[in-house]
Amino acid sequence: PIYADDLHPSSGHMHAVMHSDSTVIESEHREDCLKRASNYVEVTRLSNGEINIENQYNFGVQTPGPGVYDLPLDKKPVMLISHSLGEGKSIDPSLVRGTGNHARAHPLYSGWNVMAMLSLRLVNGENGIYYCSNWTTPANCHDMSFLSGLVCAHAVGAKYPFEHKREAKKDFNRLRDLMGI
Repeated sequence: PIYADDLHPSSGHMHAVMHSDSTVIESEHREDCLKRASNYVEVTRLSNGEINIENQYNFGVQTPGPGVYDLPLDKKPVMLISHSLGEGKSIDPSLVRGTGNHARAHPLYSGWNVMAMLSLRLVNGENGIYYCSNWTTPANCHDMSFLSGLVCAHAVGAKYPFEHKREAKKDFNRLRDLMGI
């Protein structure tokens, strides 16, 4: 498969820093973004002429969990994941909570990848081997990747956990058909 990081103009795009430093968002947009936005993206030209695409994922507006989920938006903690900071930007090290690497996590929606994904239906289940993940489903979305795992788990005997959800069950069966399982 061909992945987003094969073609992304910035080499740091797939390396993530999880932090609480809101200063990475431009001051004129900061308050609105922290209250209402799930993503903040800046596209800039680096001093070497290359394009940089900086992405901030704002998990503060969508944070589940005890003690956080029910808080009013203005009380939720700043929870950001930053990719590919622009030149001159930095994150306060005392506000860093962790790091991650998303390399090979985002396949492109391309003819080649769709062909590879559809070809898996020819071998899925052979010799008891099932393939699930982001590159086994069309369009590279998290919910489909998760659902592909449920499809494969069901194929080896696990019970489908959302049997009572009619629309979810339709999606499950559609993906089972698409995956050849």
